[in-house]
Amino acid sequence: MLAGLTIPILTASAASALDVLPDEKASREACEKRFCEIVLDGKDTGPPLACDMTKTWDRVKLQKDGEKNALPWGFGDARCNVVLKIPREKITPALHEQRHTFVFERQTINCKIEGADNKLNSLEVDAAPKIKFRNGRAHKVWLNIEDVRGESGLKSLVWTASKLADNIGLFHGATVKEINKFIHRTCERRYGKGATEAKGTKRDEKDKPLRADAR
Repeated sequence: MLAGLTIPILTASAASALDVLPDEKASREACEKRFCEIVLDGKDTGPPLACDMTKTWDRVKLQKDGEKNALPWGFGDARCNVVLKIPREKITPALHEQRHTFVFERQTINCKIEGADNKLNSLEVDAAPKIKFRNGRAHKVWLNIEDVRGESGLKSLVWTASKLADNIGLFHGATVKEINKFIHRTCERRYGKGATEAKGTKRDEKDKPLRADAR
C-alpha cells in the first residue's frame, strides 16, 4: 500500500539503462497476495504484512506520466525499492470500523535515478502516508512526505508533487478509487474462495494492480 501511495511522486521503447530485475514482478505479486489474504481473513491475529518490493520504470513511461500530471520528468530511467512490515492489527480495523485512520510508520523509499549525464543518482524519500476510512472504504489519502535526500532537481520534483497531492488533491480521486477497488474487488476476484482468475492467466485489464499514476 505504501508503494501504491508514494512511488507515483517519481513520476518502453528504447532500451533502458536500468533493466527490469528478474524478480520484481514476483515480489510485488507476493506482497499483493499476502495483503489480500489479510483482508479476506479479516482477523487481527497472525503474521504481519511483510514485503520487499522493487519497480523499474523506463524514462519514456515516466515522461508520459509526468506530462499527464503536469510534472515534467527531465531524468532517465528509475528504480525504487520499499520494505514494509505492518502488523495485521493495524490493517484490519480499517476494514471493519465505521471510521478509522490508518497511519503508516515512517518508511523509506530508496531509488536510483538516471541523470542527464547517464549517471545514476541516489534518492531517498521518507514518508508516513495516512488513509482515512469510512465504513471500510478509503475516503481521504495523504502522502505525508517527511524528508527527501538526493540530487536537488529530484528533491524539488518530489516536494512539488507532495504538495500538489496533499494540499491540492492531485492524484487523490484516482488513488482513493484504486485503493477501494483493490480491497473490495480485486482481492476477492484473485484470491477469494470463488476466485475467477486462475494462476497464470491474463488479468482483466480493468482490474489490474494499482497504477503508478494513481497512488
